[in-house]
Amino acid sequence: MVETLEWGPFGVKALTTDGRVFLADQAVIAVPLGVLKAGRIRFVPELPEAKQEALHRLGLTDAVKLFFLFDGPVFPPGIVELYVPGHSPDEWWSSAAGHGVNFEILTALATGPRARELLALPEEEALKSALQTLRQALGRPDLTPRRARLAHWQDDPYTLGAYSKASVGASQARRILAQPVGNRLFFAGEHTASNAWAATVHGAYASGRRAAREVLQARALTYPTPRSETLRPALPLGA
Repeated sequence: MVETLEWGPFGVKALTTDGRVFLADQAVIAVPLGVLKAGRIRFVPELPEAKQEALHRLGLTDAVKLFFLFDGPVFPPGIVELYVPGHSPDEWWSSAAGHGVNFEILTALATGPRARELLALPEEEALKSALQTLRQALGRPDLTPRRARLAHWQDDPYTLGAYSKASVGASQARRILAQPVGNRLFFAGEHTASNAWAATVHGAYASGRRAAREVLQARALTYPTPRSETLRPALPLGA
């Protein structure tokens, strides 16, 4: 895992926690917002003040997913999503039944206050709470999954939180985070996508394509004629 990223006229040097060193002309930083906000990667020199302020202003969404595996169909035919009006505006269900199989996997996504409520409970109690919502919505009090799991991103060292959210005063934060630094550092990830695409897989994908174009444009300006095969490539950091 990269812990220090040195950059300047010489290019980019990444130092990892296990002592390895990687050299490149440019680097694409695509680690999640939570990792950047926590300062898990030390930039030498530090990132510009405007980018640091954008990192401070942009927040992380409270989110949790709960997965339930059932031995048979649960949702009525043709129904793939469920929202329970009046119960919780921050929880909805989606189905992944697949083709040619009898089992069905339901995923409950909770955000905001509902997510915080579930995360405050032991995993077993959180799963029971979500399952009770489903039982009431479908009128099936005996509905029981074969297996159930809870997943969140708060404690994962490679994410340290879910997707980004823009609070009051942070409408330009994603645009600032997306801007390259010194034609050496380029940034990707859902937190650098436009506000309309932020917090989505599509936004993360689009931001990666945008960062790749920026790297190619920078290299074309820096190296207008072909160089030898020893030219160092751009270094991608993150997934």
